[in-house]
Amino acid sequence: MDLKITRLRREFRLLRRVEPRLAVRILALIEVAKGRPRLRAAMDFEVDERTLRRWQRRYERGGLSALRRGHGGGKRARPIRGVTAQRIRDYRLRYGWGAETIAVHLAAEFGTHIGRSRIERFLKRAGLPRKRQRRARSKHTRVVVVHEPGAHTQVDVKYVDRAVLGGERAYTYTFVDHASRWRYRRAYDSFGPMETKDFMSRVLQEVPFAIRRLQTDNGVEFTYRYLTNPDAPREHALDRLCEAHGIRHVLIPPGVKELQGLVERSHRLDDDEIYHRIRPQNLKALNRELELHNRWGNGVRR
Repeated sequence: MDLKITRLRREFRLLRRVEPRLAVRILALIEVAKGRPRLRAAMDFEVDERTLRRWQRRYERGGLSALRRGHGGGKRARPIRGVTAQRIRDYRLRYGWGAETIAVHLAAEFGTHIGRSRIERFLKRAGLPRKRQRRARSKHTRVVVVHEPGAHTQVDVKYVDRAVLGGERAYTYTFVDHASRWRYRRAYDSFGPMETKDFMSRVLQEVPFAIRRLQTDNGVEFTYRYLTNPDAPREHALDRLCEAHGIRHVLIPPGVKELQGLVERSHRLDDDEIYHRIRPQNLKALNRELELHNRWGNGVRR
């Protein structure tokens, strides 16, 4: 089919509202039919000259039907079905994992090798997309790399929503090691120096390496620095415990929670993987759930 301006203009008027993309291609062919250099026309429509040549060949060969955007070559994506599909749904609903983490666990636990893009496509079609929240850019851009377990650890306390524990109040202490990502959690009905001492005593019994440095914020459960006379400071239970075990206790500057990013990230993981799916009746049941997750996270999770 030759490039005739009259026919091309008629087709453009018919398609400019119905198929605007196809109408743009027809406009480009109109410029070529007018005798305008193909390179100039391609630059005006922000396409490559070879693309414009391809449009012209398609139109001359089959008219509008050939000019329409066709499907790319290659194989069609294979759908994910059966038990593998159920496992992917369970991983997303139970732990909130992304496609890359799901792919690693499928390969390691079941020998099922599926690409990340296939899993993302499946989750999207299953109505389980991941909501991405835009966070403010942090002023702390330095990347801290620690290779030896115990050289840099963090502890913090998280308030557990009353809805999780049937209306009761609970506070979860969390210990995280930077190098190995080893974590330990335990819940209490309050937080203070005695709860901190009990928690750290349990950590020292469970941790598989020696702790050399412990970092905390300036809460009263960790220090008395801002509650006593600086000239005669009152000794905290955590300081006595750290001194007895040769641990250096480090306090972050007041108001700079970003320096506790490792344990804050652990709190977010717990919200995604634990608290949204459990409903323990009391504090004892909550600690059983946390103990199971401690063992699973430190020994099974990739």
